[in-house]
Amino acid sequence: MNSDQISISLDLINRHYQEPNRNRFESRYFWEELYCLISASGFRAIEIPYEPVWQFGGRSGVPMNRYCVETKYESAAGYRAELARHGIDRVAGVTFDPNLFMRNDNLDFFFGASGHFAGEALAHAADLGADYFAISPSPYYGRTAHYHPDFEAKRASFTERQTDALRGLAEKAQASGLTLVLRNEYWSLFRGEEILPLLDALPDSVKLDIDAATLTIAGIDPADFVTAHRDRIGCVHLTDTRFVDDKETWKTANPEFPEHRATQVFRDPGTGSVDLTSIAALLDRQGYDGPIVFSARQTRDPFRALLRIRSLLDQLQN
Repeated sequence: MNSDQISISLDLINRHYQEPNRNRFESRYFWEELYCLISASGFRAIEIPYEPVWQFGGRSGVPMNRYCVETKYESAAGYRAELARHGIDRVAGVTFDPNLFMRNDNLDFFFGASGHFAGEALAHAADLGADYFAISPSPYYGRTAHYHPDFEAKRASFTERQTDALRGLAEKAQASGLTLVLRNEYWSLFRGEEILPLLDALPDSVKLDIDAATLTIAGIDPADFVTAHRDRIGCVHLTDTRFVDDKETWKTANPEFPEHRATQVFRDPGTGSVDLTSIAALLDRQGYDGPIVFSARQTRDPFRALLRIRSLLDQLQN
């Protein structure tokens, strides 16, 4: 793997579920210390999950949207300078999830709000000098079905509208020097191989985001998927899991947190059942030289996860 293309996602910090407390995770000092620890662990690049709405606004040190960054650091350039001061060379990419905006039975609201904030997130990624902008092409299937019990009758029109929206984002991304990539999540309306017709309908500049764990949960071998679509890969997320979806959890309203048992969908990379070593070796054999992101989006201990990922990376590189 090209070490210059390796980054770690800030999704390893989940202020809503982790301890010790939310106030600490929202403080500027917490994040600036975290950047030092990320750098000390040997990572020089980060990925930022864009959070469209943050209720504490400029008082929060959470670097997940443009408003907070500009309030705390004056500009994206100021934030990048602060990252550099703590040993982080760059922001590799920004991710965007429209699930927040599936909140009523009005699809016009969903497309209006998600389109607006996706544009904000993409512009923020460009300001940060990111390489890619990764978007989830749909909200959770279960959340969508909750507000739209007749969704299957609306699926074709939803897909058409989302395709048009993604075409517009693709144009903006290309003009900004970004690669637009589609996240392939097991709870999506476009889960597994169902994402391929959507990708076919978009410009060639749009690529796939390979997520090892969610492909596995959807019943797809990540290695087979990588081999079949090697020329369409824009980003790889090395995620891990032991979760087996034998009760159609993907159709529930909150599929990251299965309602029928006390478990977590994701595991820290290297502690699940996904063969990340084989996937990394396959990418090397195929000459893949694009972004590779380590993600521990549901870890209980972010600092332990950071060291675990560093240990795994050492194994993969050797």
